[in-house]
Amino acid sequence: MLNLYWKTSKGKTVNLVETPFKSEVEFEKYIFENQELLEDIFIFKRQVRSGSHQGVPDMLGVDQDGKVCLIEMKNALVMEDILPQLLKYAIWAETSPDSIKALWLEAEDRPEDVTINWEAVEIRLLVVGPEFRINVLRMSHKIGYDVDLLQVKRFVSEDEEFIIVEQMEEEPQPRIVITKGMEVYDRDFYEREHGKEATAKFLNIVSQIEGLIKKHGWQLQTKINKYYTGFKYGNRNPFGVHWGGTHAWQVFIKLPESVAKHFTSSEWEVQRYEASFKQALFKPLASKPKLDELEELMVDAYEKLRGKT
Repeated sequence: MLNLYWKTSKGKTVNLVETPFKSEVEFEKYIFENQELLEDIFIFKRQVRSGSHQGVPDMLGVDQDGKVCLIEMKNALVMEDILPQLLKYAIWAETSPDSIKALWLEAEDRPEDVTINWEAVEIRLLVVGPEFRINVLRMSHKIGYDVDLLQVKRFVSEDEEFIIVEQMEEEPQPRIVITKGMEVYDRDFYEREHGKEATAKFLNIVSQIEGLIKKHGWQLQTKINKYYTGFKYGNRNPFGVHWGGTHAWQVFIKLPESVAKHFTSSEWEVQRYEASFKQALFKPLASKPKLDELEELMVDAYEKLRGKT
Protein backbone atom coordinates (compact mmCIF):
# COMPACT_ATOMS: atom_id res chain seq x y z
CA MET A 1 0.00 0.00 0.00
CA LEU A 2 1.33 3.41 -0.99
CA ASN A 3 1.34 6.08 1.71
CA LEU A 4 1.90 9.68 0.69
CA TYR A 5 2.93 12.44 3.09
CA TRP A 6 3.16 16.13 2.24
CA LYS A 7 5.45 18.38 4.23
CA THR A 8 4.11 21.91 3.88
CA SER A 9 6.15 25.10 3.69
CA LYS A 10 5.17 25.70 7.32
CA GLY A 11 6.80 22.43 8.41
CA LYS A 12 3.53 20.56 8.95
CA THR A 13 3.36 16.94 7.82
CA VAL A 14 0.05 15.99 6.22
CA ASN A 15 -1.00 12.39 5.60
CA LEU A 16 -2.70 12.29 2.21
CA VAL A 17 -5.49 9.80 1.64
CA GLU A 18 -5.68 7.89 -1.64
CA THR A 19 -8.99 8.81 -3.25
CA PRO A 20 -9.92 6.65 -6.24
CA PHE A 21 -12.18 8.02 -8.93
CA LYS A 22 -15.82 7.07 -8.45
CA SER A 23 -16.26 5.71 -11.95
CA GLU A 24 -14.48 5.14 -15.25
CA VAL A 25 -16.44 8.04 -16.72
CA GLU A 26 -15.17 10.40 -14.00
CA PHE A 27 -11.61 9.10 -14.46
CA GLU A 28 -11.76 9.58 -18.23
CA LYS A 29 -13.20 13.09 -17.88
CA TYR A 30 -10.43 14.01 -15.42
CA ILE A 31 -7.68 12.84 -17.78
CA PHE A 32 -9.29 14.58 -20.75
CA GLU A 33 -9.47 17.87 -18.84
CA ASN A 34 -5.89 17.49 -17.55
CA GLN A 35 -4.13 16.28 -20.68
CA GLU A 36 -0.74 17.49 -19.46
CA LEU A 37 -0.63 14.31 -17.35
CA LEU A 38 -0.06 12.30 -20.56
CA GLU A 39 3.27 13.76 -21.75
CA ASP A 40 2.47 16.14 -24.58
CA ILE A 41 -0.39 14.13 -26.07
CA PHE A 42 -3.20 16.14 -27.64
CA ILE A 43 -6.47 14.25 -27.16
CA PHE A 44 -8.78 15.13 -30.01
CA LYS A 45 -11.64 12.67 -29.53
CA ARG A 46 -13.38 11.04 -26.56
CA GLN A 47 -15.55 7.94 -26.65
CA VAL A 48 -14.83 7.04 -30.24
CA ARG A 49 -17.53 4.69 -31.50
CA SER A 50 -17.86 2.86 -34.80
CA GLY A 51 -21.08 1.38 -36.12
CA SER A 52 -20.46 -1.87 -34.28
CA HIS A 53 -19.50 -0.09 -31.04
CA GLN A 54 -16.65 -2.56 -30.56
CA GLY A 55 -12.91 -2.60 -31.07
CA VAL A 56 -12.40 1.15 -30.60
CA PRO A 57 -10.62 3.01 -27.75
CA ASP A 58 -11.99 5.40 -25.15
CA MET A 59 -9.96 8.33 -26.50
CA LEU A 60 -7.89 9.23 -29.54
CA GLY A 61 -4.84 11.48 -29.38
CA VAL A 62 -1.68 12.37 -31.23
CA ASP A 63 1.78 12.96 -29.83
CA GLN A 64 4.46 15.35 -31.04
CA ASP A 65 6.08 12.59 -33.09
CA GLY A 66 2.91 12.25 -35.17
CA LYS A 67 1.87 8.90 -33.69
CA VAL A 68 -1.83 8.23 -33.34
CA CYS A 69 -2.43 7.43 -29.68
CA LEU A 70 -5.18 4.96 -28.78
CA ILE A 71 -6.01 5.51 -25.12
CA GLU A 72 -7.91 3.03 -22.98
CA MET A 73 -9.09 3.96 -19.47
CA LYS A 74 -9.57 1.46 -16.65
CA ASN A 75 -10.72 2.41 -13.15
CA ALA A 76 -9.80 -0.93 -11.59
CA LEU A 77 -6.90 -3.36 -11.49
CA VAL A 78 -5.80 -3.84 -15.11
CA MET A 79 -5.65 -7.54 -16.00
CA GLU A 80 -4.07 -9.51 -18.84
CA ASP A 81 -7.30 -9.46 -20.84
CA ILE A 82 -6.51 -5.86 -21.81
CA LEU A 83 -3.89 -7.10 -24.31
CA PRO A 84 -6.23 -8.69 -26.90
CA GLN A 85 -8.36 -5.57 -26.50
CA LEU A 86 -5.33 -3.43 -27.42
CA LEU A 87 -4.73 -5.59 -30.50
CA LYS A 88 -8.31 -4.96 -31.61
CA TYR A 89 -7.72 -1.23 -31.26
CA ALA A 90 -4.54 -1.41 -33.31
CA ILE A 91 -6.27 -3.40 -36.06
CA TRP A 92 -9.14 -0.91 -36.09
CA ALA A 93 -6.68 2.00 -36.44
CA GLU A 94 -4.68 0.32 -39.20
CA THR A 95 -7.80 -0.51 -41.20
CA SER A 96 -9.62 2.78 -40.56
CA PRO A 97 -7.07 5.57 -41.18
CA ASP A 98 -9.63 7.60 -43.15
CA SER A 99 -12.05 7.53 -40.21
CA ILE A 100 -9.35 8.69 -37.81
CA LYS A 101 -8.22 11.37 -40.25
CA ALA A 102 -11.78 12.71 -40.49
CA LEU A 103 -11.98 12.94 -36.69
CA TRP A 104 -8.59 14.67 -36.63
CA LEU A 105 -9.66 17.24 -39.20
CA GLU A 106 -12.81 17.98 -37.18
CA ALA A 107 -10.81 18.66 -34.00
CA GLU A 108 -10.53 22.22 -32.77
CA ASP A 109 -7.15 23.78 -31.88
CA ARG A 110 -5.25 20.84 -33.34
CA PRO A 111 -1.46 21.45 -33.37
CA GLU A 112 -0.31 22.61 -36.79
CA ASP A 113 3.24 21.28 -36.56
CA VAL A 114 2.27 17.65 -35.98
CA THR A 115 2.83 15.53 -39.09
CA ILE A 116 0.79 12.33 -39.41
CA ASN A 117 1.59 9.91 -42.21
CA TRP A 118 -1.90 8.77 -43.11
CA GLU A 119 -0.52 6.31 -45.70
CA ALA A 120 1.29 4.40 -42.94
CA VAL A 121 -0.12 5.46 -39.58
CA GLU A 122 2.23 4.96 -36.63
CA ILE A 123 0.31 3.65 -33.65
CA ARG A 124 0.95 4.13 -29.95
CA LEU A 125 -1.22 2.29 -27.42
CA LEU A 126 -1.78 3.66 -23.92
CA VAL A 127 -3.58 2.12 -20.97
CA VAL A 128 -4.29 4.39 -18.02
CA GLY A 129 -5.33 2.80 -14.74
CA PRO A 130 -4.76 2.86 -10.98
CA GLU A 131 -2.94 -0.50 -10.81
CA PHE A 132 -1.56 -3.19 -13.15
CA ARG A 133 -0.95 -6.91 -12.84
CA ILE A 134 2.76 -7.52 -13.38
CA ASN A 135 2.08 -9.90 -16.27
CA VAL A 136 0.39 -7.10 -18.21
CA LEU A 137 3.71 -5.27 -18.37
CA ARG A 138 5.67 -8.38 -19.28
CA MET A 139 3.25 -9.48 -21.98
CA SER A 140 2.74 -6.00 -23.49
CA HIS A 141 6.23 -6.18 -25.03
CA LYS A 142 5.13 -9.15 -27.12
CA ILE A 143 2.24 -7.68 -29.09
CA GLY A 144 4.37 -5.79 -31.62
CA TYR A 145 3.26 -2.19 -30.93
CA ASP A 146 4.43 0.69 -28.76
CA VAL A 147 2.56 0.23 -25.48
CA ASP A 148 2.61 2.63 -22.53
CA LEU A 149 1.09 1.59 -19.22
CA LEU A 150 0.43 4.63 -17.02
CA GLN A 151 -0.47 4.12 -13.39
CA VAL A 152 -2.41 7.10 -12.07
CA LYS A 153 -3.31 7.55 -8.40
CA ARG A 154 -5.11 10.48 -6.80
CA PHE A 155 -4.52 11.68 -3.24
CA VAL A 156 -6.62 14.33 -1.52
CA SER A 157 -6.10 16.60 1.48
CA GLU A 158 -9.05 18.92 2.10
CA ASP A 159 -9.23 21.03 -1.10
CA GLU A 160 -5.82 19.99 -2.46
CA GLU A 161 -5.29 17.18 -4.98
CA PHE A 162 -2.08 15.32 -5.68
CA ILE A 163 -1.73 13.08 -8.72
CA ILE A 164 0.99 10.45 -9.06
CA VAL A 165 1.66 9.34 -12.65
CA GLU A 166 4.05 6.42 -13.07
CA GLN A 167 5.01 4.84 -16.38
CA MET A 168 5.30 1.15 -15.69
CA GLU A 169 8.69 -0.23 -16.69
CA GLU A 170 10.01 -3.75 -16.37
CA GLU A 171 13.36 -4.44 -14.77
CA PRO A 172 16.11 -5.04 -17.37
CA GLN A 173 16.42 -8.69 -18.36
CA PRO A 174 19.82 -10.40 -18.74
CA ARG A 175 18.91 -11.84 -22.14
CA ILE A 176 17.71 -9.47 -24.85
CA VAL A 177 15.59 -10.75 -27.70
CA ILE A 178 15.05 -8.47 -30.69
CA THR A 179 11.61 -9.06 -32.18
CA LYS A 180 11.64 -6.33 -34.82
CA GLY A 181 13.73 -3.44 -36.04
CA MET A 182 13.23 -0.10 -34.30
CA GLU A 183 14.20 3.22 -35.87
CA VAL A 184 17.07 4.95 -34.05
CA TYR A 185 16.70 8.70 -33.81
CA ASP A 186 20.09 10.39 -33.76
CA ARG A 187 22.26 12.80 -35.77
CA ASP A 188 22.50 10.38 -38.70
CA PHE A 189 18.72 10.05 -38.83
CA TYR A 190 18.26 13.83 -38.80
CA GLU A 191 20.86 14.26 -41.56
CA ARG A 192 19.09 11.71 -43.75
CA GLU A 193 15.76 13.47 -43.26
CA HIS A 194 16.79 17.13 -43.15
CA GLY A 195 20.29 17.42 -44.58
CA LYS A 196 23.62 18.15 -42.90
CA GLU A 197 23.38 21.95 -42.83
CA ALA A 198 19.93 22.12 -41.25
CA THR A 199 20.84 19.35 -38.81
CA ALA A 200 23.98 21.20 -37.74
CA LYS A 201 21.95 24.34 -36.94
CA PHE A 202 19.28 22.30 -35.15
CA LEU A 203 21.82 20.46 -32.99
CA ASN A 204 23.70 23.69 -32.29
CA ILE A 205 20.59 24.99 -30.54
CA VAL A 206 20.20 21.65 -28.74
CA SER A 207 23.78 22.04 -27.52
CA GLN A 208 23.09 25.62 -26.37
CA ILE A 209 20.07 24.42 -24.39
CA GLU A 210 22.17 21.68 -22.80
CA GLY A 211 24.61 24.44 -21.80
CA LEU A 212 21.77 26.32 -20.09
CA ILE A 213 20.68 23.14 -18.33
CA LYS A 214 24.19 22.69 -16.95
CA LYS A 215 24.46 26.39 -16.03
CA HIS A 216 21.23 26.36 -14.00
CA GLY A 217 21.65 22.84 -12.62
CA TRP A 218 18.29 21.76 -14.03
CA GLN A 219 17.16 18.14 -13.72
CA LEU A 220 16.41 17.59 -17.39
CA GLN A 221 17.27 14.73 -19.73
CA THR A 222 17.85 15.20 -23.46
CA LYS A 223 15.61 12.94 -25.56
CA ILE A 224 15.92 12.83 -29.36
CA ASN A 225 12.62 12.00 -31.06
CA LYS A 226 11.56 11.70 -34.68
CA TYR A 227 10.24 15.24 -35.08
CA TYR A 228 11.72 17.04 -32.08
CA THR A 229 14.36 16.94 -29.38
CA GLY A 230 12.92 17.47 -25.92
CA PHE A 231 14.36 17.95 -22.46
CA LYS A 232 12.37 15.79 -20.10
CA TYR A 233 11.46 16.49 -16.49
CA GLY A 234 9.66 13.34 -15.46
CA ASN A 235 7.36 12.70 -18.41
CA ARG A 236 7.09 16.32 -19.63
CA ASN A 237 9.15 18.80 -21.66
CA PRO A 238 9.28 22.46 -20.58
CA PHE A 239 10.96 23.31 -23.89
CA GLY A 240 12.74 21.77 -26.87
CA VAL A 241 13.60 22.09 -30.54
CA HIS A 242 11.04 21.08 -33.15
CA TRP A 243 11.36 20.35 -36.86
CA GLY A 244 8.90 22.53 -38.80
CA GLY A 245 9.69 21.15 -42.24
CA THR A 246 12.54 19.59 -44.18
CA HIS A 247 15.00 22.36 -43.30
CA ALA A 248 13.05 24.63 -40.95
CA TRP A 249 13.00 24.28 -37.17
CA GLN A 250 11.76 26.21 -34.14
CA VAL A 251 12.31 26.34 -30.39
CA PHE A 252 9.16 25.52 -28.42
CA ILE A 253 8.60 26.74 -24.87
CA LYS A 254 5.67 25.95 -22.59
CA LEU A 255 4.26 29.30 -21.50
CA PRO A 256 0.99 31.26 -21.36
CA GLU A 257 -0.29 32.73 -24.60
CA SER A 258 -0.36 36.19 -23.01
CA VAL A 259 3.41 36.01 -22.48
CA ALA A 260 4.03 34.90 -26.07
CA LYS A 261 1.97 37.81 -27.45
CA HIS A 262 4.17 40.39 -25.74
CA PHE A 263 7.52 38.83 -26.63
CA THR A 264 9.92 40.93 -28.72
CA SER A 265 13.43 40.04 -29.82
CA SER A 266 16.06 40.86 -32.42
CA GLU A 267 16.95 37.19 -33.00
CA TRP A 268 13.62 35.39 -32.52
CA GLU A 269 9.97 35.86 -33.39
CA VAL A 270 6.89 34.02 -32.20
CA GLN A 271 5.77 32.03 -35.23
CA ARG A 272 2.55 30.96 -33.54
CA TYR A 273 1.03 29.75 -30.30
CA GLU A 274 -0.26 26.16 -30.03
CA ALA A 275 -3.06 26.14 -27.48
CA SER A 276 -3.33 22.32 -27.70
CA PHE A 277 0.17 21.88 -26.24
CA LYS A 278 0.22 25.24 -24.39
CA GLN A 279 3.44 26.24 -26.09
CA ALA A 280 4.87 29.00 -28.26
CA LEU A 281 7.02 28.29 -31.32
CA PHE A 282 9.97 30.65 -31.76
CA LYS A 283 11.45 31.03 -35.23
CA PRO A 284 15.10 32.13 -35.54
CA LEU A 285 15.69 35.43 -37.37
CA ALA A 286 19.49 35.26 -37.36
CA SER A 287 21.62 32.68 -39.16
CA LYS A 288 23.42 31.81 -35.90
CA PRO A 289 20.91 32.68 -33.15
CA LYS A 290 21.75 32.70 -29.47
CA LEU A 291 19.41 31.76 -26.67
CA ASP A 292 20.05 34.83 -24.53
CA GLU A 293 16.66 36.40 -25.28
CA LEU A 294 14.84 33.13 -24.67
CA GLU A 295 16.63 32.19 -21.46
CA GLU A 296 14.27 33.97 -19.09
CA LEU A 297 11.26 32.31 -20.71
CA MET A 298 12.94 28.92 -20.41
CA VAL A 299 13.70 29.54 -16.74
CA ASP A 300 10.03 30.38 -16.14
CA ALA A 301 8.88 27.29 -18.05
CA TYR A 302 11.13 25.03 -15.98
CA GLU A 303 10.11 26.59 -12.67
CA LYS A 304 6.43 26.39 -13.57
CA LEU A 305 6.81 22.72 -14.43
CA ARG A 306 8.34 22.14 -11.00
CA GLY A 307 5.48 24.04 -9.38
CA LYS A 308 7.70 26.90 -8.22
CA THR A 309 5.76 29.67 -10.01
